[in-house]
Amino acid sequence: MKLEIELTGDADGDFPLPRDIVGEEIGTAVLSLLEGYELVTVTLSCVSEDEMRRLNLRYRDIDEPTDVLSFPLWEDGGEFRPPEGWRSLPLGDVVISPDFVRRGAAEANIGYNDEMARMVVHGTLHLVGFDHGDENAAAVMLDLQERTVKRVFSRAGKNNGAAPASLRFKGGLMSGWIPI
Repeated sequence: MKLEIELTGDADGDFPLPRDIVGEEIGTAVLSLLEGYELVTVTLSCVSEDEMRRLNLRYRDIDEPTDVLSFPLWEDGGEFRPPEGWRSLPLGDVVISPDFVRRGAAEANIGYNDEMARMVVHGTLHLVGFDHGDENAAAVMLDLQERTVKRVFSRAGKNNGAAPASLRFKGGLMSGWIPI
């Protein structure tokens, strides 16, 4: 399977996104749910806190910014129901506020890349039907999320302890094919 991630953004400034998380680790986390597809696509957008607040108000009726929102294409009654027989599957959109993530990481005393990786994984898991609406669902989703993030950074540790390399983008569109 290949995973294509389109990165877009309208937030001001440059925002590092962990290269390892934008691809292989997301694919590993959701691979078992997506058997039979040759290509899976996710759109990942970075927006300002003001835009995130507007999106959160419009779609969740909450008038404050948040770290990540997901907009799945294949959710039906809270269930992940992708079409059968397709070779290519667009999953939906993940929207992240890098400034919100950066502030949250500082408050939690963790690195920005750690928290950004967590948000990318979290948002993508929502695209494939995971949720944290009740205690049991939250435990399953957060366990998979944390195992995935841990894999990213344990693998990075094999490279002389360096954090994953990051790619930087400023608006526009960046996409790539990542074999899974």
